[in-house]
Amino acid sequence: MDWSKTKTIFILAFLILDIYLAIEFFELRDKSDYAVMQEATLEEKLAAEDIKYGDLPEDIGKGFYITAKSKDFTLEEVSKLNDKGQSLVVTNTNIEEESFRSLKMKLTKPFPLPDVNLESKVNQFLKENVISGELYHYWYTDEESNSIICIQKYKNRNIFQSKLDHIGMVILQLDEDNQIYGYEQSMLEGIKEVEEQESTITALKAIEALYNKNYLPENSQIVTMQYGYYTHIPLSNQQILAPTWHIIIETKDKERQDFYVNALEGDVLQLAD
Repeated sequence: MDWSKTKTIFILAFLILDIYLAIEFFELRDKSDYAVMQEATLEEKLAAEDIKYGDLPEDIGKGFYITAKSKDFTLEEVSKLNDKGQSLVVTNTNIEEESFRSLKMKLTKPFPLPDVNLESKVNQFLKENVISGELYHYWYTDEESNSIICIQKYKNRNIFQSKLDHIGMVILQLDEDNQIYGYEQSMLEGIKEVEEQESTITALKAIEALYNKNYLPENSQIVTMQYGYYTHIPLSNQQILAPTWHIIIETKDKERQDFYVNALEGDVLQLAD
């Protein structure tokens, strides 16, 4: 056997194999680099579709569920409101009750609201005229119903809810002169934190959840983004509220939509008024 020729054949064979493997490696690397280049970031996708979001809230870190129960207002508490120039609106459903899950009060003398510093004046009215009014704060003005919506807070975080849910809310009713003439109140009490804490998703991840569900149309804008608590299915008495991102988007037609994203699980919930 001619070992010299055999050795040469082996060297050539391994050389050809090395060249083939090198070509395959560089082709795979180029494909991988191209795929990475093709996968745009969320920020790039939003920019390409002209979806604006501005400065985002800081990361929350750990989050937790909270529990609460609906308060029953007593006749004794209502009688103290009588001293403040208020009277209970009596209906067929509450005429013989000794406690009330919600109050509907009427002011003897309407309370005027200014054109400026509206939020401050509303918060003042709550503290001075509503049971545990310091727990509530101005949320938004509902021009359609000519009312002002105020909601409870827990540790400076909003307890989000719809008007239909009305679990911890004060609805101030306005007359044509922009005066408060009455209000409806519900309240949560005995709020407790669930001991187990979990990492929350960032504000940008919450936006991504909306984007992936096609809830962010082109040329839209995220006008409000806040972290708080929300229950998608309110119960009659005991409430379980999840840490939640509340996001309001405005379309190019100036239509506004509310969404809630569970800050632990990333599920998207759309608010239905």
